[in-house]
Amino acid sequence: MLSARTGDKLRAISDVARKGRRVNGLRRMMNHPDLWMEAYLHIQGNEGALTRGTTTTTMDGYSPERAANLVELIRERRYKPNPVRRVNIPKKVAGKMRPLGIPSADDKLVQEVVRSLLERIYEPLFKDNSHGFRPKRSCHTALRTIQRVWTGTKWFIDIDIKGYFDSMSHDVLMGLLEKRIEDTQFLDLIRDMLDAGYVESWQYHKTYSGTPQGGIVSPILANIYLHELDEFMEQKKQEFDRGKVRRRTIEWTRTTNNMGYLRRKIEALQGDTTPEAIAVRRGYEQQTQEMAATQKRLPASDPLDPDYRRLFYVRYADDYLIGIIGSKQEAKAVFDDVKTFLNTKLQLAISEEKSGIHQALGHFL
Repeated sequence: MLSARTGDKLRAISDVARKGRRVNGLRRMMNHPDLWMEAYLHIQGNEGALTRGTTTTTMDGYSPERAANLVELIRERRYKPNPVRRVNIPKKVAGKMRPLGIPSADDKLVQEVVRSLLERIYEPLFKDNSHGFRPKRSCHTALRTIQRVWTGTKWFIDIDIKGYFDSMSHDVLMGLLEKRIEDTQFLDLIRDMLDAGYVESWQYHKTYSGTPQGGIVSPILANIYLHELDEFMEQKKQEFDRGKVRRRTIEWTRTTNNMGYLRRKIEALQGDTTPEAIAVRRGYEQQTQEMAATQKRLPASDPLDPDYRRLFYVRYADDYLIGIIGSKQEAKAVFDDVKTFLNTKLQLAISEEKSGIHQALGHFL
């Protein structure tokens, strides 16, 4: 459990971030022993917690002295993360493998403390359309958003980033972190994690880009990197969206008006109990019922209304989807803008064979 003092300091970090100011004092924040105990409790039960990295130590045998030693090493700038141990695990696609980096035990602990501090800074800033590796969010919340909000989507833009976790530029990532964090020693610690390299088949490899899949701090760093895309898409949506509602179709409007006319006729005949009036009223009622059945089969709004368009966007880690209500030409323009942004601002390339524009089928949404 965090002490009241530590909890107050963590809340202060979030408050500073919300106000748009750069956060400082993060390295000193790492001196708090209860922060390390909470980090240990958070990861010690995880699957793979006892899996060794490139050293023989595991998460067993945690003690305040062990944490204090790490704090002292970090304070004196003598702490250097070990290279991660890389193993390849099968992907869902037959024959494909995914590289997984396994940090050493002490490095897992340091990464968890760093992750918890980064979460305090960035959770207040992350967008609602980001669902991956975040508290109380999942692929299910992403899907529910699509089902609830994306009604009438005409085009889907699917973009696949080539080897995202291995392709993130260290320099770009550090530049993004510097926008929110003023503490240079804390930033240097993250840089050391990125530069630690990996060992595969007993061979050391230096890392020039990316974060190791399997690293505790990697998911939030990945979210920080693509938070720039979230902000870009938010601005793109503001520029793209047009019109309050779609215009009604001519057929639906004509049928609705005719039904209104007949209902007024029926209402005018309500007080007349003569056989002739009753027969006429019943005829009007029959016509109204037939028109109501027809109206239900007619589209109420014009899907081709040029004065109405919408852009939707949702992201789960490096998987994201864009929905467009508009023309295919407009969808293509958005697709091109996103590719350009990824390439020029984030130095990421897309997989052309896995990315593209797809038309919604039937009443998918």
